Amino acid sequence: MITSLKKDELLNALCDAKNYETLLSISLKNVLSELDLNFNELNAVLQQFQRLGFISELNVRKNSSEIYLAVHLEALDFKNQGGFFVQEETLKLTLEKLALEVEQLSKDFPDKALTFTSIAANIATCLGAILPTR
Repeated sequence: MITSLKKDELLNALCDAKNYETLLSISLKNVLSELDLNFNELNAVLQQFQRLGFISELNVRKNSSEIYLAVHLEALDFKNQGGFFVQEETLKLTLEKLALEVEQLSKDFPDKALTFTSIAANIATCLGAILPTR
């Protein structure tokens, strides 16, 4: 299963190689076993990394023993900012704070309670979509 932590593990592994802006060769078998991902999951994450500008020149094939790619400094910058996990946690906290503020507004302005309740319900829906059950 693809999670923010799995993406961060892969991002960390790519950045730990410390070979930026040059073509790298990485063992497909090792990456799959170390990250506990299947090929399709790994490929999806690598494709996302490419769209985000973290990597380029991606060449990954299911029947090949190696993955070829170039890692860009944008990957290191994102890693140093906390990566996907911190990004996800920041979003969760921001939405939770917003939900609390909307709840308080509905108490402060009872005539707008229906509007605020609708906003709060939408926020709760967003939170439910990104938060695992706690």
